[in-house]
Amino acid sequence: MNRNVILAEHQRFETERLILRKVEITDAEAMFEYGSDPETVRFITIPPYEDIEATKAGIADFFVRNRLVSWGIVEKKSNQFIGTIDLRLEGDGGAFGWIINRKFWGRGYVPEVAKCLLEFGFNELELNLIWAEHFSENKKSGRVMEKIGMTNMGQIFVYVNKLDRSVRCDYWAVTKSEYEKGNRP
Repeated sequence: MNRNVILAEHQRFETERLILRKVEITDAEAMFEYGSDPETVRFITIPPYEDIEATKAGIADFFVRNRLVSWGIVEKKSNQFIGTIDLRLEGDGGAFGWIINRKFWGRGYVPEVAKCLLEFGFNELELNLIWAEHFSENKKSGRVMEKIGMTNMGQIFVYVNKLDRSVRCDYWAVTKSEYEKGNRP
């Protein structure tokens, strides 16, 4: 099995309320809206975008370069680009990362897309483990991880360049066997 081929064949996913699709340079304006919001980027490792050009560079440097493992999140109802999610493959597992426009917080969108990619990761990519991390003070991200069936594995300190200091991070994981035993989100 070639995981890159499987990823290339899955450019788009749909959930009840959302579409996952590849991020394009044309998404820069929508990404700048939330990527320049200090509250939205407070708990991620990149600093706020300063302008549209920096946003375009971020899209090219990360999302285009990592097309196989990253998707934009689009709300079906409004057709608005509202965030991103990635499932970075490492060994026999994968690591989640996501960000969503603050205007769309509290609607259950992140658990909805994460559940979709959990199913894809375990069933199509045949991963054995999926994990995620968040700044410990970001309790809402921890709640998302709990909702999708992950178990808190503990905390460590991680150096964050944008803060020029180490912060405590929580690590969460779910194994394929846990997922298959019904610990499905």
